[in-house]
Amino acid sequence: MATRWHDGVVLSTTFGYHASEDRVWLACPAWPQRLWLTRRIVRQILGAVVQQIEAGPAAEGDATPLAASERAAAEHEASLNQRQPGEPARALQTGREAADARALADAVLCTRFTLLRGASHIDLVFVTTAGERRLHLSRVGLHRWVHGLHMVLRHAQWQDWPPSPDWLTRSYLPPALQRLLQGHAPQAGPGADDPHAPRPRPDA
Repeated sequence: MATRWHDGVVLSTTFGYHASEDRVWLACPAWPQRLWLTRRIVRQILGAVVQQIEAGPAAEGDATPLAASERAAAEHEASLNQRQPGEPARALQTGREAADARALADAVLCTRFTLLRGASHIDLVFVTTAGERRLHLSRVGLHRWVHGLHMVLRHAQWQDWPPSPDWLTRSYLPPALQRLLQGHAPQAGPGADDPHAPRPRPDA
């Protein structure tokens, strides 16, 4: 499975899980190669991003602040379902890519990860064997980026993986679509129980 995230400003990034390598790959059009992310690095990435999101925005002005998890959930839902100015209708897409994709032959290993928090953006810094790679994300972009990564990790099925926070694992389909699925669920057909069967490409 591959998940691609993009908006009208930030270059798209694409994730995928490679079963035989047991690694996640990460691609960005601005980079000369894809990156390999090991379990250790992915765990560091998730830990840093979750901590950053639950810490809240740089400026806190609420008179009655929500608990960190509640605030993160509300912000996550808004980031996934509210279209930003100038972005296409489908900010998050899922699909499939051949496991032996030629681009993976040149992928470089990420050996260290750092998250840098700025006044209005967050930089994700990946140190690799071929130099440093960066993603410059808004807070909305950070939510969407980690959501895409989490979607791919569900296919990794890493048994020794710590549980993710509830706000990252719950469904954030728009209410109208949730009602449609609950009220008119299609009957199971061939391949319905096959996790590898083709799936629709849902919006974020």
